[in-house]
Amino acid sequence: MKSTTLTALVGATALCLTAGTAQAAVTFIGYQTSLTAGESLVTGFEGGPTLADVSFLESGYSLTGTATLFTGTTRVSAAPATSAGTRDTTQYLSVQKGKSATLDTPLLSSISFYIGSLDSWNSFTFNLANGTTQVVTGAALGSLPGMSANGSQTSFTTNGRLTFSFDSAIDSVIFASSGNALEIGDIAAITASGAIPEPAAWTMMIMGFGGMGSLLRRRQLPLARA
Repeated sequence: MKSTTLTALVGATALCLTAGTAQAAVTFIGYQTSLTAGESLVTGFEGGPTLADVSFLESGYSLTGTATLFTGTTRVSAAPATSAGTRDTTQYLSVQKGKSATLDTPLLSSISFYIGSLDSWNSFTFNLANGTTQVVTGAALGSLPGMSANGSQTSFTTNGRLTFSFDSAIDSVIFASSGNALEIGDIAAITASGAIPEPAAWTMMIMGFGGMGSLLRRRQLPLARA
């Protein structure tokens, strides 16, 4: 996606998803094509023609599902707007009615998407490392400061960079839509620091520590006297 100098509207808030669950810190900046400080670009949806063929600039990511890759604006999908009069001219992800795409990720502390023409029927499902799942709908996002979910193809309240972070690391995201369509121009992220090892890794570490302990004990045994 091309970068340009833009006038942006900023809305930042903590979104309480459901009672008793974690909160999502949500930031939206209209028309922000540049990455936020600390982020790395994950994909601009280059490659194809299938989701499995999309190129990733970071390791540990994969994309599967029934969504499609688009270039330009059609009757069922609109290229994300980068200003009131310009649109993304490169390939983007289009999640049409009844379709979905699953992005598997390494452990992330935050993830952002450049979204186009946000609709109330769009949804983002985050699977977190603590075993919980959080669903954020377009309708919920549309109630936040500086955002709308009316599907406008050119407004800075429906086109821009949308960033999510939770109090547990993110390990996958499902993009879905019950109507046409959810459009995403690129994905960027910040990898979680101090990631918790997987159970298999813990087992190997414990076995390794045990072996080191045994070796040290053997080295400390006094020599037998003749």
